[in-house]
Amino acid sequence: MKQLVVEKNNPDPILLDTPIPKPGPGEVLIKNHYSVVSSGTELAAIEVANTSVGEKLQNSSNIEKGLNLLKNDGVKAVWNAVFPKNLIPLQLGYSSAGEVVQTGKGVSGFHVGDMVVSNGNHAEYVSVNQNLCVRIPDNADIKESAFTVLGSIALHGLRLSETSLGSKVVVIGLGIVGQLVCRLAEAQGSEVIGIDPDEKRTEGNKNYFTSIDKASIQDVDSVIITAATSSNEPIEVATKIARNKAKIVVVGDIPLNISRNEFYYKELELVVSKSYGPGRYDKQYEVLGKDYPIEYVRWTENRNFEAFIKLLSQGQIHLLDLVSEEVSFDEAPSVYKKFTEETKPLSVVLRYDIKSEPKIEFTPDIDLEPTTSKVNLGILGAGNFASTTIMPILKELKKDCQVLGVASSTGLSAQSLATNFKIKNKYTTEEEILNSPEIDAVLILTPHFNHAELVIKALSKGKAIYVEKPLALTSDSLVEIEEAIYNADNPKLFIGFNRRFSEATQFIKQKLIQNPANSISFRFSVPPLDKDHWTNIKEIGGGRVVGEAIHAIDLACYLFDSLPQSISSSAPIDKEINEVNENQVFINVNFANGAHASIQYFSETNQSLGKERIEVHGSGSSYIVEDFQLLRYLEGNQDKSKVFSSGKGHKESLQIFLDYVKNNSDNPFTWLELKSVSRAGIYAQDFINSGQQHSV
Repeated sequence: MKQLVVEKNNPDPILLDTPIPKPGPGEVLIKNHYSVVSSGTELAAIEVANTSVGEKLQNSSNIEKGLNLLKNDGVKAVWNAVFPKNLIPLQLGYSSAGEVVQTGKGVSGFHVGDMVVSNGNHAEYVSVNQNLCVRIPDNADIKESAFTVLGSIALHGLRLSETSLGSKVVVIGLGIVGQLVCRLAEAQGSEVIGIDPDEKRTEGNKNYFTSIDKASIQDVDSVIITAATSSNEPIEVATKIARNKAKIVVVGDIPLNISRNEFYYKELELVVSKSYGPGRYDKQYEVLGKDYPIEYVRWTENRNFEAFIKLLSQGQIHLLDLVSEEVSFDEAPSVYKKFTEETKPLSVVLRYDIKSEPKIEFTPDIDLEPTTSKVNLGILGAGNFASTTIMPILKELKKDCQVLGVASSTGLSAQSLATNFKIKNKYTTEEEILNSPEIDAVLILTPHFNHAELVIKALSKGKAIYVEKPLALTSDSLVEIEEAIYNADNPKLFIGFNRRFSEATQFIKQKLIQNPANSISFRFSVPPLDKDHWTNIKEIGGGRVVGEAIHAIDLACYLFDSLPQSISSSAPIDKEINEVNENQVFINVNFANGAHASIQYFSETNQSLGKERIEVHGSGSSYIVEDFQLLRYLEGNQDKSKVFSSGKGHKESLQIFLDYVKNNSDNPFTWLELKSVSRAGIYAQDFINSGQQHSV
């Protein structure tokens, strides 16, 4: 399918061929019929995408981040951050209408064939959460309905103004959102005045003016600013014309250099409107599909969608006269130049070819690669870890493997990864990769929530599997994986517990043969993450313990040569708000041979600390490792040090996996080991502050 994107350092949008996205849990796949270009937001996005490295370095916070990265991870990490290998093109557009063609797991409110509006991008197919789309009534025009998301931005701004029948409302900025605010305010019976310096936008309406000097304006109840400008004039004008105790609502992107005296003496109220309304940018709402109770949050973004499209269907507002031009989607890249011309269109609607049907099914007659000793790989997941860590290593290991396909949920990141690393990408979907007879092994690098599901699917297809940790987020999923292993022929399962394969770990392991250890202390110092970061959302990432601290459980398991037997975890509590800090966790693990591991996973340390520090003690010897690079070891009267350059064992881990797939070596993991470590990580995450040890 085609979608409209803008690439880094290229100001001209392009149509990019990508795989059709696959709807995830709670999502619907929509075949777009129309979408509306929002010139202000989209042009701003294009500008941001073309911000140069020099401009970024003018930001002091970026310089500080770069220095910390240099100190902790070296020059290569800084280079990758400044010049990332996998620059995913920016998708444009967020207001569209089309037909549901597929529903994901857990979707019950939509059927295939429903006509819906959504915040989907300018693309032939879009996959969106069910909270971000609404069914179009039978009597509503689908082209007009494509304005719904833009209309909801306007509607939310109007709601925040708290105006009603008879209120005097001034709208500053008569672009498409401003025009929609005016029509909504008129529909509720308000007295509306529009201000915009562009004569084209004011002509034909006696209540629209190019400046406040040409309008008789006084006792304004609310000023709604929908302009996008670097000038401070809109807020200054709003402050001047607003009556005492009036409300100013900012919808557009403007500076907010306010006059305290004006606000003080008039007791003005300033509100900044956030997009479509409550739920916006909340992953619980937009990703997990959790709704806000209507008795507490009357107007969510979804309910704003419904309210706006209801107005359209009842004929209370009409929008087709706001369409400056209707353009075929194939010509979409040329549209944006029109918004930079002297005479700008008010709005442009993109029209999609709904008759053509792209081939979705796997093509069985694809040419197979010549038989070689290389392992043919398929990659599931094309995020940052895949592009910055895994793919550069696979490029180094090209004598042992070749990547034949990359798939991701959206398709865009997979296409970008394939392009940047010159991958043939013969197979572009999860189904194609798993069903291909020439794919020997799959690398599962997706978000954590679907690791277990993909492992089970890959086992059923006879593929060797390299799955990034965690293997699963629940104990039930571990049971299902175990059943799949028993039902598979020659199952090959390998987890990316790379720390055990690092040079530093291997050096210590050899030392422990003669002097076994009985205690390990592992301290993480990691950057803090927002509460709504996907890793911290249990249903998506599982949490940082099961997602990252589990590395330490596996490392201790390997060095002790023993399985975890019981585990407990605790974390600080902010007692003022009664909230546990799950990014600052203490974990204690007892092992079957009597050894013990203490793991501290900290995100509130000084970030100049090394990321990982391990101390291994026993039999009168001690081994202290900083970031798997610097080792100090004390044996008897000897105090020595050693430096390692190979890092945390990612390359070694992948090399061992490839050898295992080629039957040149055994699997370094037993299933009992993988199951025990995974279950221990799950318990450590799920039973924080339970106050007891949990048997693994």
